[in-house]
Amino acid sequence: MFKIMHAQKNRPKIKITLTFTDWIIEFVAFLFFIIMIGLPLIYSGKLPERIPVHFNFAGVPDGYGTVVTLWILPVTGAIMYLGMTILQAYPHIYNYPVEITSENILIQYKLAVRLIRILKTLILVIFSFISYKTIKTALGNSAGLGKAFLPVFLLLTFGIIIIYFVRSLNNRHTG
Repeated sequence: MFKIMHAQKNRPKIKITLTFTDWIIEFVAFLFFIIMIGLPLIYSGKLPERIPVHFNFAGVPDGYGTVVTLWILPVTGAIMYLGMTILQAYPHIYNYPVEITSENILIQYKLAVRLIRILKTLILVIFSFISYKTIKTALGNSAGLGKAFLPVFLLLTFGIIIIYFVRSLNNRHTG
């Protein structure tokens, strides 16, 4: 169908300026970063020693561990937040689904950076949600993540990626 074009060392480095929409996405990402870190800080002293650490496909807890494991998602999320934020500055090293030309370089870079920005935000939202539901389940106020969690998570993630590919392919010849 199409060939992934690998990163080329001679691609120009272009600084992508943030639009109003990009600033909003970054703000939402930062907000959920704070929520993701804040939840364990607020609730760690109020939780029982044993909390859910794994959920099955139906969103029901099927593995338990100590309250320390509540920090796995925030630490992982913080590393991903930092890494993806740094990665946004280097669109010239990405792989693209189309050949990068002088006519399409700006739009392709913008689309790819926006994809990383949105996926970063989605990851933080999901990690915050999982942390919240883990805490609520540990306190007896919830029965888990819910049956809709996995389908919604997958639909959002793959939907965002599909939208990126369609927009990228539609803009392969123009700037």
